[in-house]
Amino acid sequence: MAATDNSVQPQAAGSRKVVFGGEAFYLAVRWVVVLVLVLISGLITGDQLLSPAWMRQPVVLIIGFHALFSLLETLALFVKPLTSINRLAFYVDVIIITLLAYFGQSGGDLFYPLYFLPLVGAGMQMNARRSLLLGCLAAGGYVAAVLALRMQIELGPTSNLLAIVALAMRCTALIIVPWLTGGLADRSGQLNRHSVVQARQETQRATHEALAYREQTKALFEVAYTLSTTMNYQSVMDVMLLECRKLVPYTSALTLLSTGMPDELYVAASVGLSENDKQLRPITTDGPVGNTMRTGEPVIVGAPAQHPELQIFEALRTCRSACVVPMRAGLKSYGMFVIAASDDNAFDANQLSMVTALTNYAIIALHNAQLVHDLREERNKLISKEEDVRHQLARDLHDGPAQALAAITMNLEFIKRLLERDPSRVEPELDKLAALAKRTTHDVRTLLFELRPLVLEKQGLDNTLRQYVERFQGNATQVILEADKITADLDSKAESTLFNIVQESVNNALKHAKAKHIWVRLKQSNNRLEATVQDDGLGFELKKVLASYEQRGSFGLLNIEERAKLIGGAAELYSAPGEGTTVKIIVPLT
Repeated sequence: MAATDNSVQPQAAGSRKVVFGGEAFYLAVRWVVVLVLVLISGLITGDQLLSPAWMRQPVVLIIGFHALFSLLETLALFVKPLTSINRLAFYVDVIIITLLAYFGQSGGDLFYPLYFLPLVGAGMQMNARRSLLLGCLAAGGYVAAVLALRMQIELGPTSNLLAIVALAMRCTALIIVPWLTGGLADRSGQLNRHSVVQARQETQRATHEALAYREQTKALFEVAYTLSTTMNYQSVMDVMLLECRKLVPYTSALTLLSTGMPDELYVAASVGLSENDKQLRPITTDGPVGNTMRTGEPVIVGAPAQHPELQIFEALRTCRSACVVPMRAGLKSYGMFVIAASDDNAFDANQLSMVTALTNYAIIALHNAQLVHDLREERNKLISKEEDVRHQLARDLHDGPAQALAAITMNLEFIKRLLERDPSRVEPELDKLAALAKRTTHDVRTLLFELRPLVLEKQGLDNTLRQYVERFQGNATQVILEADKITADLDSKAESTLFNIVQESVNNALKHAKAKHIWVRLKQSNNRLEATVQDDGLGFELKKVLASYEQRGSFGLLNIEERAKLIGGAAELYSAPGEGTTVKIIVPLT
């Protein structure tokens, strides 16, 4: 039985080297056959095993040669020069089996199955021509052995004919088996090779997809980093257009943002658009593009020229496909991002998802840029307000306590001279000086109270307002307080802000409204606190004041809304010419 090479080597067309179980398997089968032949040799020869007569039998000698050849094949596994023996193994096996069939005196039937071992091995390892040649050799040897044993057939014609047919069928089987085995091996090899090719293709495809995904992830990361470090509103949109082209090639692209008017958009940034296109303002409709704005679902559309929102752009009329991605943050829609290409079906679902991810990054970057812009504006406002407060404090000190102190100093000098010239006039002048000092003390305390009333920290907002209103007794304008008892614990910042808003509203009414009455109301409900300042003065056109930023004072009427937001509240302003002004502040209670 043949030993095989356990490695697969590339061979030329027409030859085949297939490993079938490995060399160890063939050697194991060979030694099993040798052992079986030794055990049944006594039955074949009729002599006792290992007896001198048994050892002289031709069958035993042939089995011994078979064992010797098997030993050489075993050594060939370890001794490289002996590997050439493997090439003769199938032929030697066929010759040995033929000799056993002749000398075995059994008509060849006993040893006939042994032919299939080398023939199957040859069919697995040899090409079709050599395996067919070996099959013919085995069939010829078998016929020769059988005919040599049956030189004369003593049975009748029918029996002789049946014996010849049986012999012919056995020979045919010996010829066909290696060829059939080779065909099956070829088919199995083809299937295996096809499976290997498919597996290799799947591996290559998976590797390609993994590399593509890695590149996409890397690109998205770079885009996210670039956008996150861009704090300028316009630069964010320009970077989005530039980086998107690296991920998804396009012909034209534009970012459409809301103008603030219903369903109206404008071109905030673009690539491939003419100057005329950049000035256009499309109106969203109920079509696929308009639905994208309303539903927040990105979409791939064909022929942008067929969609009302896009057909007005000359650059998009020649495009054949487009991706439309909404720009949303939560439930708020800012606009849409559109890329278009001149080819049909230029975009797929994977590219749409990448554009959507990029747009989401851009929305975050835009939001961050807006926050930075707002923070800068707030910083500038705070700096401006701080300067205004300093100037106001300087004016108040100059117009009030500073002039009063100067007057006191002058009066003291005047009284000193009176002591020398006219002592009788000193006492009335001292009374005047005392009254001036009292007024100055009152003015300083009022100024300190308005800057930061200490009573606010100790007695609360309602009591502070009562003391504040009491200071206006005797004025031409009557200030009236209507305040509930505040039982809720207010944050010190909220109390201070509310007091400042009420104070500024009252001061504005006193200076500009020419009102007869000013009502200050403080009302606490279950979950909120309302502070209202209302006057019956001249009033003003609120829209005109809102339209002019320059009219806003540092702590003026229109800054009330901003300060209310800082403490989580809201402010409402009402005014009209001849109807007075009402300022209402609502603060939630926790």
